Amino acid sequence: MSEPITITPQNPNIPEQDAFILELQRLLACYQLASKEDRQIVWAALNKYVPHII
Repeated sequence: MSEPITITPQNPNIPEQDAFILELQRLLACYQLASKEDRQIVWAALNKYVPHII
């Protein structure tokens, strides 16, 4: 049996961006752990953040 994977988000430096950064970290963690099919779904969710990152 494999060991459970624990991911701990980092604390953002700018408190106003907490929700934004935490959601991005969660989505990136989901993408890393997702199956090939599920990665497409997570990638679609990540795409909504592109205008805020670039």
